[in-house]
Amino acid sequence: MYKSVATVVAVMLTTAAAGQEAQSAAGEVIESGGRSVTFTEDVPKERTGYDSPWQYSHAIRAGDFVYISGIVIGASRDDNLPISKERFREYTESAFEGIERYLSTADASLEGMVKINTFHVLDGNSTTLDIAEQALVIAETKAKYAVEPHPAWTAVGTSGLFSPRGIVEIEMVVYAPLEG
Repeated sequence: MYKSVATVVAVMLTTAAAGQEAQSAAGEVIESGGRSVTFTEDVPKERTGYDSPWQYSHAIRAGDFVYISGIVIGASRDDNLPISKERFREYTESAFEGIERYLSTADASLEGMVKINTFHVLDGNSTTLDIAEQALVIAETKAKYAVEPHPAWTAVGTSGLFSPRGIVEIEMVVYAPLEG
């Protein structure tokens, strides 16, 4: 169901109080200290890093904001390297679809994005695209989901990502006011 390009990598760690788990119509909800994580049939707990050795949430709500852990855009094991711009675009679309799926667990959507951080591997062998070309593909994909005003965006060059075939990792903050 999930492509390797949308593999979540530990970017932010969170803890939840033991025994604070509840079941809701949306799925399993873990709440503590004004923060909550929800798992659904579409995003089951075992398909996230929640119970992994890194213990992180795919999407955690804190008040009116939802924080998305890093989503990696990278070459699949089946790809010949370096991947093309078209392939990078496909993987970027898949990453944004994964982010949208994660946001839905917190009753949020990409329309509320207020902050994006992207981490770009410099001098990697996974693609021939430079950081500016990568950022342009991400910007074009983001434009399909974003509404004005444009979100803040920081792009950082790095020597590598946790995922060895990763090219870019995206993390995001989304504003999604709670009703009531």
